[in-house]
Amino acid sequence: MISGNAKDVKEIEMTEASYQGKKHKVVNTRLKWLTHRNLGDESYIHNHALRQVTVGPNGYIPTHNHKHTHVWYMLSGSAVITAINKAGETEEKIIGPGDFVYHYSYEPHSFSNNSSEPAVFLCCIDCIDGKENCIP
Repeated sequence: MISGNAKDVKEIEMTEASYQGKKHKVVNTRLKWLTHRNLGDESYIHNHALRQVTVGPNGYIPTHNHKHTHVWYMLSGSAVITAINKAGETEEKIIGPGDFVYHYSYEPHSFSNNSSEPAVFLCCIDCIDGKENCIP
C-alpha cells in the first residue's frame, strides 16, 4: 500500500498546454501529482495517475487535448468547462463541488475560473503507451 497526504506533495506551476501544434499559456494554475508511475515498485501497474489541480482566481487552462482520457472531480470553488464534441460543437458547463467531467481521448477542452476563489479539483488520467504521461 502507498498512502500520503496532499499537503505533503510538492506543488508544480502549470505554464503551458498544447493544442493543434501550438503551445498556449496556462494562467494561475498549480498541480500536485498525488499518484504517478514513479511511486512504489513493479508490483504497482500504474494504469492511472491522480492529480490535484488548483486554478486560482481568474486562472485558466486554455483549450488543449491529449491522447489520454481523464476525469475531473470538483472539490471546491466553481469553474466553466468548455469542450468541443466529435461533431465540432462547443459544449460549456459551469461546475462546482461534487460535479465531475469525463473527457474522451483527444477531446479539446478548457477550464476557466472566473471567480475570486480558488477552484480545486482532482484529475484522474489513464497511463498510456509507455506511461510517460504519468510521470511528474
